Amino acid sequence: MRNQIVPRLSGAAPRPLRHTLDRIAILNNSGHAPGHRTHLTDLLAEHWRASGVEVIELSGTRGFVEADLLFLNLSRPVVPEEYNRFAAQYPVTFNAGAGDLRKHRYSSGLLQAGAAYKGAVIVKSDQGYIGPSTSERASLLRRLTGLTRTAAPREAFANDNYRIYPSINDVPAEKFVPGYIVQKFLPEENAGRYVLRQYHFLGDQHFLSLQTSGAAIIRTSVPQSLEEWTPPQELLDLRARLGLDYGRIDFVEAEGKPFVISVARSPALPVSKEPGFVPPAYFRLAEAFADAMVDIYSTTEKAVF
Repeated sequence: MRNQIVPRLSGAAPRPLRHTLDRIAILNNSGHAPGHRTHLTDLLAEHWRASGVEVIELSGTRGFVEADLLFLNLSRPVVPEEYNRFAAQYPVTFNAGAGDLRKHRYSSGLLQAGAAYKGAVIVKSDQGYIGPSTSERASLLRRLTGLTRTAAPREAFANDNYRIYPSINDVPAEKFVPGYIVQKFLPEENAGRYVLRQYHFLGDQHFLSLQTSGAAIIRTSVPQSLEEWTPPQELLDLRARLGLDYGRIDFVEAEGKPFVISVARSPALPVSKEPGFVPPAYFRLAEAFADAMVDIYSTTEKAVF
């Protein structure tokens, strides 16, 4: 979170800024449609409004609206400079410091060409997602037989956002260039199922949710559990380095330590077959985070002149 002291105007005496949070502006990606429950911030906004806080939804940077606090809810990995300039107009911001979330800045187990690593690897786009071609998938699936105990070969590509290779020697040379990352493929297993751990946070509020699947790559779905949590120092350090006030870190445990898979500045809600349905766990998260935001603002040192 960034606190800004507004420059003193000639002849004006300093006065304290009210410590009540009356209006929050949420800066979304251009084209965002307010009113749809697509991101966790949509639930936060509902809670803030119910508690009497005015919430203004901004789509892009075309129109400035005064607010006590600006909340950046941008899903793109790198925040464009125009958004940074726009955010600088506000006295208090959340996530304005998290300008670059490309995977090479935080992913665990990154590998370079020629690395002496014998296990399976996964290739990802540094900024977005990629998927294998039909012919490449068929070839790789045949070669992935026996890669894991649980997943059948077809399950290794249950999510086409990634490309898995049996070894680093199988990765094409053109993938070892800026724009891609090559990472050790270390899925976590428990009782014959794969596990994905998701660390949700806002300020000093920390929650851990677990998702399980029979597939090695887990799609975002309903969490199997959600509880308040004390994160390891490695994840707190990562948040500080990336400038994240709010978001989610997906990881697995490898040799007793967090192995980071992905980072989200704007956590999405799971897609449901039932229109409008949101798992109850996310309402609990939203209530805790919305209340935490108000508490953080009320105790933040602020002044205007």
